Amino acid sequence: MSSELPIYQLIPQLKHQLEYHHEAILEAAPGAGKTTVVPIALMDEAWLKERKIIMLEPRRLAAKAAAKRLADTLQEPLGQRIGYRIRHEGKESTQTQVLVVTEGVLTRMLHDDPSLEDIALVIFDEFHERNLHSDLAFALCLQARELYRDQDPLKLLVMSATLDTETLEARLGCPTLTSQGRSFPITTHYSNKALKSVQVTDEVVRLTCQAFHEETGSLLVFLPGQKEIHQAASQLQQRLGHEPHLRILPLYGELSLKEQEAVIEPTTAPLRKIVLATAIAQTSLTIEGIRVVIDSGLSREARFDANTATTRLHTRRATQAETIQRMGRAGRTEAGVCYRWWSEAQQHQLAPQAQPQIEISDLSSLVMDLAKWGVQDRLELAWVTPPSNSHWQQAIDLLTNLQALEQNKTSQPSLELSQLGEQMSQLGIEPRLARLLLDGKQNNQSDLACAICTILSEGDPLSNHHSDLSDRLSWLTGHYQAQSKRPKQHYLNAQLQWQKRSQQISSLPASSRNSYNMAFLLVRAFADRIAQRVGQDHDKARYKLSNGRMASLSPLDPCAQSEWLVALDIGGHHGQEEDRIFLAHPITLSMLTQDFTDLLITKKHLAWSKKDARLISESQRWIGKLCLDKQTLTQPSQADISQAACHYIRQEGLSVLPWNDTSQQLRARLQFAFNHDKQHHWPDCSDNALLKNVEEWLGPYLGKVTNQQAMNKLVLNDILLSRLDWNQQQLLNQKVPARIIVPSGSSHAIDYCEQQPTLRVKLQEMFGYTSSPTVLNQIVRIELLSPGQRPLAVTQDLAFFWREAYPEVRKEMRGRYPKHPWPEDPLNAQATAKTNRALRSS
Repeated sequence: MSSELPIYQLIPQLKHQLEYHHEAILEAAPGAGKTTVVPIALMDEAWLKERKIIMLEPRRLAAKAAAKRLADTLQEPLGQRIGYRIRHEGKESTQTQVLVVTEGVLTRMLHDDPSLEDIALVIFDEFHERNLHSDLAFALCLQARELYRDQDPLKLLVMSATLDTETLEARLGCPTLTSQGRSFPITTHYSNKALKSVQVTDEVVRLTCQAFHEETGSLLVFLPGQKEIHQAASQLQQRLGHEPHLRILPLYGELSLKEQEAVIEPTTAPLRKIVLATAIAQTSLTIEGIRVVIDSGLSREARFDANTATTRLHTRRATQAETIQRMGRAGRTEAGVCYRWWSEAQQHQLAPQAQPQIEISDLSSLVMDLAKWGVQDRLELAWVTPPSNSHWQQAIDLLTNLQALEQNKTSQPSLELSQLGEQMSQLGIEPRLARLLLDGKQNNQSDLACAICTILSEGDPLSNHHSDLSDRLSWLTGHYQAQSKRPKQHYLNAQLQWQKRSQQISSLPASSRNSYNMAFLLVRAFADRIAQRVGQDHDKARYKLSNGRMASLSPLDPCAQSEWLVALDIGGHHGQEEDRIFLAHPITLSMLTQDFTDLLITKKHLAWSKKDARLISESQRWIGKLCLDKQTLTQPSQADISQAACHYIRQEGLSVLPWNDTSQQLRARLQFAFNHDKQHHWPDCSDNALLKNVEEWLGPYLGKVTNQQAMNKLVLNDILLSRLDWNQQQLLNQKVPARIIVPSGSSHAIDYCEQQPTLRVKLQEMFGYTSSPTVLNQIVRIELLSPGQRPLAVTQDLAFFWREAYPEVRKEMRGRYPKHPWPEDPLNAQATAKTNRALRSS
């Protein structure tokens, strides 16, 4: 290891910090050497007291590769002073001083021994990735040393190339040690394309071909996911396949560890590699021979939707931190080059950091770990970023459905593990699979449960096949032949690991069931993924899941013939209205209703059907948001009928009620009184108020209303009047009269439905009258009508009208209506509704 690596300049400061304090933050550029230098530099510190250093890496491949580089530096085989421990694999001994692990391993170590007595230092490497396990392990370490290591605190070191140092400094109470240098310089080329103007895969392939011809060494190409990797591999094979010394290799998380290790192995000239990778190659890994990076500028992440308990893929722009990490892969072993298809200005506009996984992931495993730890409140731990309440609550709901948590008699959720939950937590696996494995053990179906867990945990081997899980299990046993995306041996090896885990489960009480087949195992573990077919057309069969989400299958898929499914693997992309079912198993309604009665909820359902114009009265059985069956209720109570009708009216609006002119005018009078007479406590008859209080004023009259015909017989005028006592009714007639006597002696209605009370009256009936009438001190608007009942004028000032407007009206109207009086002096004329002839004869 070259002593010229930039990190060496910081080692004295780091040693001083850890000697006199118990925490440190180290920020160093990619290629500075922190992963391979720091653990070895600290191995002989006195404060270790012959205890271990644990270093966390975000991925199995990164952990194993980092351990190997450390062991190579000491010129020792793995398992001596340098060891590693990852899932299903590890090498360590009594001599081991530095143990490289993945974060999940550390969480299990903390559960086994919260004090970590034989550990002196925990190093969180590549902490910027902020994956779920690292955030959990960090929070648990902080609490563990507070509770168990008061006299000799556990030391913590956080390392990365790009950190949110302000947040970490506040959490750890120490400054950041920063190394600006990198081991080798990197030249960055920008293509200055607009971020939305290119087909990214095509542009990345173009840049890759350009770089292959312009530069020496191997190339690392960052793409968002497997789809783009396969597309790019196909295009590059067409363009560069003739090159005799070129290997085009994919690198993504679903490859086996052995396949991933083969990609990072060094090559010898003249052989060159083009490695097409996801974010798995973004940090920690040194791929020998890489000196050129081509960056797509995109990242794909799984984002969890707490509302539906499903995860969908979301493709986004890479952040500044991610692009810096990617660029740094080019300068690990020699001077490098990085190609970006966007502009330098756009680079500075990228978001600084990606969202921590704790904000976008399913938290069910995390919550189970915390319940085992003894946490009751999500904010009890000193999180770098606390989990959101919605994701936290959804995880509690799932664990409750899996019967992993004790049923609390109060309304507050309990984080106390049930006996079953304790057994699930000891397995250290995803809660659904833990429940499935335990059920298989209890019901003499361990082999079946292990096979199912193998398929669900290792990824669908027949991903281009139809969705039925049974075919995958038959393929695993050799009874079904199909082309798989991974070697079959990979799945057989994984199955052996599941069988070993199952064998370690302590004996469980035998089930009382006579038979316990695959459907029973799956429904218990995936009760929120029970799916009911709700429609089918030429291109998809649509299903509704018990969590409320919609998902679909190809109509040609054999599972699409089943009305009921358990959807085991579902997903989609951000922005899609429904997900796709990738893996499923048919079930029957009779099985659900007979064998899973604890999942059933019976609801009394009374609701109006707008389509049928009547009340539907049913007893319904539900699983989640799926209605399994319905039975008609013959005699619902009047209170239930009234409540259902009120809900219908509130939902559809007041227009469903049989309003007529009389009831509309009464309602308008009451509202006018409410607005302008605060002294007498009139009821509010606005739309909002009537809908809000519909049970109060209308509910008592709805107990026998079960259809629209009965609804139409309601006498709303009487119902509104019943809200007033006798004194208020008399006062209403006095203060807000329905009719008014005009100068002619006739009685005319006042229209209160207008914005202003309006009196419509024949012009001749108002002769001699100069003052406008008022109601509650509000001027009544007068609409003067012709003998033909057409509006001639609207006024609130009769004196002005007679003086200024009437002469023109008279001139125009006297010829049109000669039988009616049009005197020159209306103020001294007789107000009348009669014609000239009737006046003369009277």
